[in-house]
Amino acid sequence: MKSNRLFPLLSFVVLWLLSGPARGQVVRYKEARSPKLWTAAEVDTFAQVMNRRGKSAGYEFHPRITKTIRRSDTLIHEYILSGTPTRAALAANQQQLQALVGKPLPAFSLPDLQGQLVSTKSLRGKPVVVNLWFTACAPCIAEMPVLNRIRKEKASSEVIFLAVTFDKQEKVQAFLKRQPFAFRQIAGAKQYCEQFTTGYPTSLFVDRRGIVRSVLGSIPVKYDPVTSQLLSVDDKDYYAALKQIK
Repeated sequence: MKSNRLFPLLSFVVLWLLSGPARGQVVRYKEARSPKLWTAAEVDTFAQVMNRRGKSAGYEFHPRITKTIRRSDTLIHEYILSGTPTRAALAANQQQLQALVGKPLPAFSLPDLQGQLVSTKSLRGKPVVVNLWFTACAPCIAEMPVLNRIRKEKASSEVIFLAVTFDKQEKVQAFLKRQPFAFRQIAGAKQYCEQFTTGYPTSLFVDRRGIVRSVLGSIPVKYDPVTSQLLSVDDKDYYAALKQIK
């Protein structure tokens, strides 16, 4: 088996050792909304299948443990298969996005989750951050606590924080019950998202005249693999981009 295919399985082995299963305990894996239990080798196979499907789109998938359930005879790790762009896809995408800098944000008129219409025309005169994301995007989810904190810090400012995704409204609403994301949410915007990027997350920083001043990818964050505690954040570029649109 190639080393890249071993990575998901090896990551499970490391987590298994760190979590310290009791002698005789069986270790299994499950998706959050499914009762079916799988072995590490089976989950590794699922990841390989997803990687073959995602290769043409520039994505690779890795299992990420979100919760651990301890039973007397079984240690159960809940997981998700999260997709991240390949390096080649990121490089091509970044080149495409940088071409937007200095140009008007492409026009849109879309409803938010509350049914209220949001448009580029209604946003004119205010600085705007547009975060492009989707519910199965691991880097998107990883930066959300940081984005929530920044949004709270800027609550008294004029900055409008929008989150735009191609995922359907029902899927986004279910996701937000599990994972808070404090931006104003616009769902089902498939055509609008596709004109920008295949790499997520992406943040567009738009000034009061509707001109894109900066484009950034994900905020670099590091979490403890066992406790999921946030260890470090490098958000200086994000704050610098915010200064450009004040």
